[in-house]
Amino acid sequence: MKSRRAVALACSALLASLVSGCKTTEKVLKADPARDSGFLSEPERMAENRARAPFNRMWADPNFSSANYATLVVAPVNTEHVLEENRWARANVRQFRVEKDIEEIATEFREKVIDKFKESDDNRFKVVDEPGDDSLILELAITKLVPGKAFIGLIGLASWGAPLPIGIPAGAVASFADDGWMAIEGRVREARSGQVVAMFADREKGKTRILDVEAATWYGHARESMKDWSDQLVRLANTPKDVQVDDSKAFELMPW
Repeated sequence: MKSRRAVALACSALLASLVSGCKTTEKVLKADPARDSGFLSEPERMAENRARAPFNRMWADPNFSSANYATLVVAPVNTEHVLEENRWARANVRQFRVEKDIEEIATEFREKVIDKFKESDDNRFKVVDEPGDDSLILELAITKLVPGKAFIGLIGLASWGAPLPIGIPAGAVASFADDGWMAIEGRVREARSGQVVAMFADREKGKTRILDVEAATWYGHARESMKDWSDQLVRLANTPKDVQVDDSKAFELMPW
């Protein structure tokens, strides 16, 4: 057992070193941008700006400064613009209840963002329920939610208990085969005027792991992405425009 675990960790370490040392590989593992859902007006104004934000695309009013505001309202997450699933997504045995899942994930996403703003030591915004003259309103939309292939994830986990010549290759293949992903769009609106001062769109798929505990769940990938987005939104709201907020990693060494 120790030998098998040692080989698995060695494989993980090797892949981690390859990914961390190659920006091209990291880019390949990241999800491609999703198409516009209709949630945002004038999405053509957005463009990639990795020097500032870790999103596929973004736009911010050059005259906008978050320093002029003290409170934040996080609106209920919009689910009206979820895009039609692709063929691989429809083949998922979870598909029969995805509509209900989306509503549950939307509620969880809003709660996660609120908690992150409230708990972060680096956040200066007070989260409020009703907007005031000093408020910004964060409006998020889930535009795509594809469940992970949990049955493949379970095969991947089980394979690590198989004999080494079979288990290691099978586990590695399963970890790359699981392909759940989630796309969001968002905007920040000034409460006083109603003017949109920032927009963004991003898409993330499940992180690649050699030994993947999250792959055994339908929405482990989505919860990871929501956590990453929450962290990023807090940093973006509390840092100057010339500070780069890093993207999440496509590969993780740890199995959870």
